[in-house]
Amino acid sequence: MRSVEGSGAAQIGKGACMAIIFTLAAVLVFALAIKLFSLPSSVISPVNQIVKFAAVFLGCFFCIKPGKAFFKGLACGAIVAVVTYFLFAILAGSISFGWMNVLDLLFGAAAGGISALIAAAAKHKGE
Repeated sequence: MRSVEGSGAAQIGKGACMAIIFTLAAVLVFALAIKLFSLPSSVISPVNQIVKFAAVFLGCFFCIKPGKAFFKGLACGAIVAVVTYFLFAILAGSISFGWMNVLDLLFGAAAGGISALIAAAAKHKGE
C-alpha cells in the first residue's frame, strides 16, 4: 500500500506550504528594504512576481517527485497564487477581483508546471 507521505496530494501540499512560507518571508524582507532604502513603488510589482516565481520554483523543486510532475506543479503553483492573494488581501484589508488576479493565477500555475518539470528532470538525471 502506498503511503500518504509520498502521494501526489502530499507533495503538492508540502510544495505549496514551502512556497507560501518563502513568499511571506521574502515579502517581509522586501518591505523592510523599501522602508530602509526608500525604493520607488514601481519596483514592487516586478519584485513580487519574481518572489512568487522563486517561491513556487523552490516548493516544486524540493517537494514534487517525478510522475505526473507537470500536473502536480500546476496545482502547487495555482494553490500558492490563491493562498498568497488572500493572505495579502487580508493584511491589506481589502479584497478585489479583476483580470490581474486571473493572470496571477495563470502565472502561478505555469510557474509551478515548468518548475516541476525541471525538478523531475533533475531528479531523474540524478538516479
